[in-house]
Amino acid sequence: MARLVFACLVLIAAGSAAASEPVPTANSNITRWATGTIAYRVKSTGVVNGYETWRLSVHPDGSRTMSATVQYAPRNVQRHVVQRVDASFKPLDAYALYWFDGQWRGSAFVRAKDKTLTVTANTPYGDQSQTFEIGDTLAVVPHVLATDSWRAMLYDKAKGGAQAIPAYNFNATGEGPTALLGKLMSYRLTYVGPESVSVPAGTFATDHYRIEDVVDIFVTSPDGMLVKFIYPSIDREHYLVETRRGP
Repeated sequence: MARLVFACLVLIAAGSAAASEPVPTANSNITRWATGTIAYRVKSTGVVNGYETWRLSVHPDGSRTMSATVQYAPRNVQRHVVQRVDASFKPLDAYALYWFDGQWRGSAFVRAKDKTLTVTANTPYGDQSQTFEIGDTLAVVPHVLATDSWRAMLYDKAKGGAQAIPAYNFNATGEGPTALLGKLMSYRLTYVGPESVSVPAGTFATDHYRIEDVVDIFVTSPDGMLVKFIYPSIDREHYLVETRRGP
């Protein structure tokens, strides 16, 4: 009997302690957040051959931080990326780490400041670096869909038509002595229009963009969340299979 009374007192005390714990408050560094998973699929067969998981934080100054990891079987690749952009989706910095075929291929840090883009890479071949003069608009493309889709957010809808979006494009293969270095180029984007898209994660009001008349992407506002990616010439259709969002 004494043991039973003691046990009850312990439970009561534990409950009182829990009740007195302060209610968690929102993180003042984040105004909203989202997480998600993208399935990489062969369109004709529906076979899933990869996944990408991501987490987005939007900060009080309007800047965004995205962390994403992709594992893609056909190329035996794993990429880890953390990327920051300002409120207008201009790049601030990015970190990328690539593994291919069981081998680490390198890690790179990208920094955009004023009119200069600086890239520093640590690779099996030694340290590498690049410096570029850049304009007011630039996308950083490290080959995770969660941030690659941010190219669309640089498109000027008021101007319309086909627009060249400057980009720093990583070497997607991760091979050779310059594996984690990229090059400046541009992507031609066209706005197709608004479109309601249904995927396993739900139905979303999206903006449909076409890249180089080759790839179609469907993204949401205001954060450029990728809902669907279609690459017909290589029989690929990747889409959002789950997402969570919060204040």
